[in-house]
Amino acid sequence: MATNTIKTRIQLKCDTEANWNKSVLVSEGGVEKTTGTSFIPREGEVIIYKADDTHPFSRLKVGDGTTNVVRLPFIGAANINGQSIEVATTNEWNARINYIPNKGDILIYSDKATLSDTTTVAGIKIGDGLAYGIDLPFIGDDIAENLMGHINNTTVHITAAERTKWDGKLNCNDEITNETLVFTRN
Repeated sequence: MATNTIKTRIQLKCDTEANWNKSVLVSEGGVEKTTGTSFIPREGEVIIYKADDTHPFSRLKVGDGTTNVVRLPFIGAANINGQSIEVATTNEWNARINYIPNKGDILIYSDKATLSDTTTVAGIKIGDGLAYGIDLPFIGDDIAENLMGHINNTTVHITAAERTKWDGKLNCNDEITNETLVFTRN
């Protein structure tokens, strides 16, 4: 039997959240209608939401053949050795108020904090199987707090002005003469 080889590139559907949201279904008097296009991805069809100001990363949805693109859930979880790893924004996590992650599940807040240079910093929580996700503490907050306390400790650290004042006060040559270290003053 002959083998045919086809060289091609496949491009997945990729757009901004604002454009995907034009396919929203709205219920008016119990009747659903679309406010824009009614896009229902085919079963297994991958939909890409581009990174934007709210989400600094691309997000994926996979069609089921019957659900409008806006109503499909994002693929935000991975399973490694039976533990779930989920990524969402703070607002998305806060909307899941009754969610209790299993013990060992990892919740990643993609936008926990923004630094002064507008860099977005993620936060991590680990489920205990008992507490709601929003009530769990962030991992490492105490470490960051201790580090900042150490950095800002003026007793342990000297300032640049103090360093300049002490520099050059005493010059130590590493010449050893008769087991005596010789210091030379400037």
